[in-house]
Amino acid sequence: MNEKIDALKTADEYMYNLKRGIKSVVDKFQSGKENDALNLLPLVIDGLQWMAQIIVLTKDVQKREINLSKFNCKLKETVKAIENEDYVLISDIFDYEIIPILEDTHKVIKNSIALYGCKDIKYEKN
Repeated sequence: MNEKIDALKTADEYMYNLKRGIKSVVDKFQSGKENDALNLLPLVIDGLQWMAQIIVLTKDVQKREINLSKFNCKLKETVKAIENEDYVLISDIFDYEIIPILEDTHKVIKNSIALYGCKDIKYEKN
């Protein structure tokens, strides 16, 4: 169980970088820097895949189960938008769909860590 809590702690720390990376992609798409955004996209996708793996791995120690079905649905929409080179849609999905899912997921991760008595949780400043 300690390994799973450690994985959640790592996910907690990583989540800040992942959300910043997604916001950077959104900003680049919105400011017309599509090539820059597309160059960052593989890193964001890798980060999202890693996060999904951690969620599956730690399912039995989560305070509230994190359901990946909505997340996966939004990723499929993103893939279609990428295939269609619809950068506005990619940006909107990340900004209005995926980031809120990650915010909720991050709360569950923090609460799960706290449930097991770990007090060294960093809180994001808005």
